[in-house]
Amino acid sequence: MINVIGGTYREIDYDNLSYEIFGSGFRACKFLLENNCNVNFITIGNADVELYLETNRNGYPKFNFDCINNYQPITFKYSFSLDNPLIFPSTTNIDKINIPFLNGDNIVCFGMLEGEYTIKGKKVVYDPQTTIKPKKFTEFGETEELIYIINKAESESISGYTEDNDIKRFFFEKEKAKAVIIKNGPYGATVFLNSTQHKISSYVTPLVNKIGSGDIFTASFSYYWIEKGLPIEKSAEFASLSTAYYCDLQAYIDTTSIVNIKYTKYTYKDLSTKQVYIAAPFFSLAELILVDKIRSAFLSFGVKVFSPFHDIGIGNERIIAEKDIEGLTKSDIIFSVYDNLDAGTLIESGYAFAKDKLIIGYHRTCAPKDLLMLTPSNTTIFTNLTTAIYQTIWNL
Repeated sequence: MINVIGGTYREIDYDNLSYEIFGSGFRACKFLLENNCNVNFITIGNADVELYLETNRNGYPKFNFDCINNYQPITFKYSFSLDNPLIFPSTTNIDKINIPFLNGDNIVCFGMLEGEYTIKGKKVVYDPQTTIKPKKFTEFGETEELIYIINKAESESISGYTEDNDIKRFFFEKEKAKAVIIKNGPYGATVFLNSTQHKISSYVTPLVNKIGSGDIFTASFSYYWIEKGLPIEKSAEFASLSTAYYCDLQAYIDTTSIVNIKYTKYTYKDLSTKQVYIAAPFFSLAELILVDKIRSAFLSFGVKVFSPFHDIGIGNERIIAEKDIEGLTKSDIIFSVYDNLDAGTLIESGYAFAKDKLIIGYHRTCAPKDLLMLTPSNTTIFTNLTTAIYQTIWNL
């Protein structure tokens, strides 16, 4: 039996044009149930959420849940999955509910917007889910073996430190963690044990359905470590592969028995000297917002970005065109947004084509004939923005 504490939320994604009820808690349950685990789920929700969970229980005989009533359904709305979601109601207007004390051998617990809880377990995996005042495990829990699964920003927020050695010391000495796994998006993750560390590769996938990928990593790691009794490092390696299958196929797969892996491992490289050029129109407000969000996503991955709007500005002078060409020449990959078939973007792409530069293209509205002249070039085009950005990072 694995106990799961976490949220059940509505998720809207404009990039995939999807509307689903998941949240970190229920998504973790879904992975565990698909892999034949006994699951006890503690969550918070209104009557619609309870009915949804009851419907799922009909399909999973090993699924038990306790849904504590809350009249406020919570919705996460994403323009695309690398952008910060809008949360309704706003976090300042969400009432906190106390969940009854949980005492269980095996617990997977997620940070919740609307819930507070205390737990005691033997094996616990904790994923705080936020960089904004995340709770330390020692503030609400006790366990014999604790695994933290976090990203770098969360590790800094919880520990109060920015240097890696200080962060590790905090988690092992203050939080008494058995291991800390720090995720790093397209670059993979690192497993920190008390005296050693292990790099965990990510996998290059044709599609990147990123919403919930962190939940799947946490759930699948817990499955391998708790249910299958695998070592921490191996559990993390298999969890990375499970996450890859989820991102590509949205499938919940036990990867321990896969012989012919569908994907290649990403080999980590220092990308701090690499530059991405954003070729895109920025004349309407919608276009400018999109360019700004794309630029922010790349910057968050630690690469340099040349954006004509941000780095040159608007104008008609010849010097602006010359600086554009200079930026194109110095960039390693050209990231092109083809919606509306902007003349400037097509010229930039043509110049990159002539210079034999790699082009990653993105659009939602173009017909194949519109981009016919780019087909002989070193260009790969995607209709999912997050996938296009990840593929750019993986190809630098």
